[in-house]
Amino acid sequence: MALMIVLIAGYYSEKQNKIIHDQSLRVDVLREASLLQSRLEGALSADIQLVRGLVAVISTEPEMSQERFTQLGERVIGSHSGISHIAAAPDLVISMIYPLHGNEAALGLDYNKTDAQRDAAHKVRDSGEMVLAGPVQLVQGGTAFIGRFPVFSGAGKSRRFWGILSLVMNAETLYATHGLNSADLGIEVALRGRDGLGAEGDHFFGNPQILNDNPVVLDIPLPVGGWQIAARPKGGWAARQINPWPWRLVVFVAGALIVIPIYTVGRLSAARRDVIGTLTRRERQLEDLSHRLEIAVDISKIGIWELNSKSSQLIWDPNLREIYGIGPGDRVAIGTWETYLHPEDRQKAVDAYKKASHAGGSHTSDFRIVLASGEIRHIRSMGTAYADADGWLRMIGVNLDVTRDVHLREQLIETNSILLQRNNELNDAKLSAERADRAKSEFLANMSHEIRTPMNGILGMADLMAGSDLGAEERQYLETIQDSSHALLKIINDILDLSRLEAGRLAINPVDFDLRNCVAGAVNLLRPKARDKGLWISVSFEEGLPERMSGDDGRLRQILVNLVGNAVKFTSTGGVSVKISSVGGDAYRLLIEVEDTGIGITESQAARIFDRFSQADAAITRAFGGTGLGLTISSILAKRMGGGIDLCMVKENGSCFRLEIQLAKASETARSTKVEALMDTASLSGCRILLAEDNKTNRLLVRKYLSGLGITLQEAENGREAVTCVSNRCPISF
Repeated sequence: MALMIVLIAGYYSEKQNKIIHDQSLRVDVLREASLLQSRLEGALSADIQLVRGLVAVISTEPEMSQERFTQLGERVIGSHSGISHIAAAPDLVISMIYPLHGNEAALGLDYNKTDAQRDAAHKVRDSGEMVLAGPVQLVQGGTAFIGRFPVFSGAGKSRRFWGILSLVMNAETLYATHGLNSADLGIEVALRGRDGLGAEGDHFFGNPQILNDNPVVLDIPLPVGGWQIAARPKGGWAARQINPWPWRLVVFVAGALIVIPIYTVGRLSAARRDVIGTLTRRERQLEDLSHRLEIAVDISKIGIWELNSKSSQLIWDPNLREIYGIGPGDRVAIGTWETYLHPEDRQKAVDAYKKASHAGGSHTSDFRIVLASGEIRHIRSMGTAYADADGWLRMIGVNLDVTRDVHLREQLIETNSILLQRNNELNDAKLSAERADRAKSEFLANMSHEIRTPMNGILGMADLMAGSDLGAEERQYLETIQDSSHALLKIINDILDLSRLEAGRLAINPVDFDLRNCVAGAVNLLRPKARDKGLWISVSFEEGLPERMSGDDGRLRQILVNLVGNAVKFTSTGGVSVKISSVGGDAYRLLIEVEDTGIGITESQAARIFDRFSQADAAITRAFGGTGLGLTISSILAKRMGGGIDLCMVKENGSCFRLEIQLAKASETARSTKVEALMDTASLSGCRILLAEDNKTNRLLVRKYLSGLGITLQEAENGREAVTCVSNRCPISF
């Protein structure tokens, strides 16, 4: 029996020794793991709180520039090395990063087109809450944890989703900063909870076998979700187990000598003293940790309060007393807080507090307080209620003085309002300028008849005078008048055509026409001038082009006259070639190339060749004349006809223009031949003609042209007078 008792006592003491050893070892592991957990939790919460402030600023400045973003980024990252960089993605496309250096590769990243990040971005947008992802692979290299914050601009019904602000924390830097991979660490740790999923998330740091080796597990709460940290002794539990055989040998010898009871009592007493000493050391370490937390709270100026429902004891720390302007010796009762509330915010704040005054309840509210001095402060309050070990309700909360942040936000809103007002003023000025420009174009378009009528009179009278018997000197004067009048009429026609195009009054009128006749008509108009300069003009058609097409042949002829006319004007030797072909197998998509051997166009001149009132340079304008509107009008007409004009080459000797237009198939299947016969003026003899014309000069021109033909002419100054004359069969007189 004595031996049995000794063996039982030995077995029991051995088991207790193992339990005590395991407990002591787990306490050591728990201590080190708790320190790591506190560091990670504090660092992540501080960084996220800073970025929330930046989100509030961006929501008031939706049009923020990179420069402004950099200024704010310096404030956020400057004193927090845990943040690698921050990136803003309006409309889910990254367009602002701080710091930019080293992160250029992320600019332009579209979350909608990136499979790895699309779902996370949409989750942030749809939930309206911050989402933590990671670790993820960055496009600029490395792995990081990314906190994505939704940003909304506007308020009320105008509130809209602006984009995402991403907080990027380099994973390796985070591990190293908080000692997770330190060689001096006495434990092995592993982290799980990828993307903030806690126990449900995947492992992302450390040896995954730790999770299956009965580890010490602690939760790391995050603003959204959390992580878990699992720890074991370095090398595993087996590497730190005690060797039982010496103890067994002692128990066996002591039992044999009947001294085992005394020996066992001594061993248990010593083991108990060791445990007590270990626990005492742990208490000191916890006191040190509590002291450090007190220092951190004091530095952050966060006011803390606690209420015990059993004793009705209310505790306000010095920071909270300072926020409310209460002295250290002044008494604080349960109702003291409500007396400081701003009248407009009192009911809202009290309701939020009462809503959380049950076990498990919590609240977050913003309100204003009025100090005894009359100063108004903005407060952000957070609190939670819980049941203690005795079942009594306790509440603990914090107050933050956010007055400075609120005033800064109000200033930003006011500044933004001023900028919007100035932008509206600029828009009004732009609209006024556009209306003035349209009025100018409409005025010039309306002046077409009034300007051309006197010019027709000048040209007509000059033509009549040319048939008179003039001396050599007088005929030279007359030819100068005719040349100048034709040049002036060309300028007026160009300006009026451009004005009508800008005013939208120049329409494209498609008709069936013969392509070759149209091109030949435009080219033949310029052959005399080319012949006078000793130039050749060649025209070639691609085989298989239809002869009949549908389009505005008048506008096509006008474009060709401009292009070929410019080629002849700026060419002194050689000639001009015109090539007509189709584009892309479409027989009615025409490509017309006009190439000359003239003075050519440089690259700098080509950049503005199609601008209105533009020629290559002033010397060319003086040498060749012209308004510089021909190519501008031709380009606009070509675009109206479904194409355009561009330079097909830029060279020193000669130039080439490419005209591309879209025509259609002619409605006539067979080519119709129109025969025009000239009237024999002798047949007009004896006719009676009524002329209705409101312009005196034009009536004079017609009268002179018809004189000598043996006709009787009656004139009417307007349409009403002409109708009256016909109705009354008034006498006809010449």
